[in-house]
Amino acid sequence: MRLRIDFNVVDRVLDANYNYYLASLIYRCIQQANPELSFDLHVKSCFKLFTFSRLIVPNRKFEIVDGNFIIKSDEVFLYFSTPKIEIAKSFVEGLLMMPEVEICNSKFTVSCVKILKEHKIESRVRFSTLSPISVTTVRDGKIYDLYPTDEKFYENLRMNLVKKFIALYGKTPNNCDLKIKPLNVKPKRIKVKNTYHRCVDMVFDAEGSRELLEIGYKAGFGERNSMGFGMVKVLK
Repeated sequence: MRLRIDFNVVDRVLDANYNYYLASLIYRCIQQANPELSFDLHVKSCFKLFTFSRLIVPNRKFEIVDGNFIIKSDEVFLYFSTPKIEIAKSFVEGLLMMPEVEICNSKFTVSCVKILKEHKIESRVRFSTLSPISVTTVRDGKIYDLYPTDEKFYENLRMNLVKKFIALYGKTPNNCDLKIKPLNVKPKRIKVKNTYHRCVDMVFDAEGSRELLEIGYKAGFGERNSMGFGMVKVLK
């Protein structure tokens, strides 16, 4: 399920690294509506199977100054996606129970929640990121962030999608092939809690397993999806 949540802006300044605070809002909403689901999402180490975009300001009426995200619009919106209807339903119910919300101590009011039509995903798609993709690897016992210049980026991205598919459906995809061709890459560095993560905004062509492409479209590409990484939109 794919959602768009519109907010009216009350406070116009928040931390530029707001991912963690936005994720905290989502978890608070789910906990408010469905405590059992919230508990499962917190205690299980497996994939959370939801993702969300950055805060989108119409006409890009914002600026970043001294680590602050300054909004110069009366409204912002957010995209949210999950293949599990229960998660989307609980998030929306929780939002409607507390229409004034806080993101990093800044206040917003919920003005509209829309269910969006999902694209039918075929075996060849062009995607653009709505939040940057994070992919890591372990070398000598340490975790390293990967960029698309490293071949390991693509293999780890593919295997991550396979594992998500198994977590959701309890079986291996019929086809595990995947080719990704980056067309435009912008490196990003985003702080979550006290850790900076290197990641990438991308426009990319993806070809191969329709099952893997669909799980990436619905649950996010790469890692840390529930912290606001890896959401995409279809370009063609």
